[in-house]
Amino acid sequence: EHPTNGTLYAATSSVHDLYESTYLEDSRIDGGAGSVVLSNDKGQTWQTLHDFGHPVIWLAIDPNNAENMYASVVHSSQGGIYLTQNLGSGASASWVKLAVPPRTEGHPFNIHVLKDGSLVATFSGRRNSSGAFTESSGVFLSVNGGASWQDRSDPGMRRWTKDVVIDPHDSNQNTWYVTVFSHWGSPPNEVGGLYRTTNRGLTWQRISESYRVESMTIDPVDNNTMYFCTETEGLWSTGNLSAANPTFSEVDDYPFRHPTRVFYNSFDPNQIWVTSFGGGLRVYQQ
Repeated sequence: EHPTNGTLYAATSSVHDLYESTYLEDSRIDGGAGSVVLSNDKGQTWQTLHDFGHPVIWLAIDPNNAENMYASVVHSSQGGIYLTQNLGSGASASWVKLAVPPRTEGHPFNIHVLKDGSLVATFSGRRNSSGAFTESSGVFLSVNGGASWQDRSDPGMRRWTKDVVIDPHDSNQNTWYVTVFSHWGSPPNEVGGLYRTTNRGLTWQRISESYRVESMTIDPVDNNTMYFCTETEGLWSTGNLSAANPTFSEVDDYPFRHPTRVFYNSFDPNQIWVTSFGGGLRVYQQ
């Protein structure tokens, strides 16, 4: 949502299941289409803002300048992070591709714009034509508007990273969490789990060794409460996230193996919505 005028923006793709195990190869993604669309009537109707001709998976608006929007576009050669600096021009807005982070091969995922203008991005998994994972995934930081990038990845993130979450309770935005899938093939391959940094990726701690963690969400009110989603092990939570070694437990009454994201209801901080990979949308009161 645009911070001042209420316009809604969405990333679209004709390719489903992006960055799941069956949709990591160029041959399954490069033929896809995608665009950024917008709605000025709360989602009743949509129009195309920009047709990239390739899948779009993520959008971010600069909190310091709402004319700047970033888009993650997925393609082996044309993929990357794109920027417009005149979002208000609508379909006439111009887009440029930012520099390519080191090691990456066209599979961008998350983008976050920090309060100081820094960009934080993840690039997710890629498998070559033989089915092997390439070391093109991880977490990357730019302090110059995307002109260049620093590789802030833990070694375990180099093949199949998912989300990076900026801790909303850290006013300096130095604390990040990253969710990672274990991969197969070249070792080390049992690297999935949840990772935490308190210094913007200079060092990392693996605080959960779950096989494959899809995403995580921190309670906007309680800095110790967090949920994370897994591929096959259901929904997990902790009540002591700020501890040096948090303890996690499965949410026993969540009845599906593959939740994908958790959202807090902004009008009721005790209510969470859980989306899933095939199990529908469920609502819970904490």
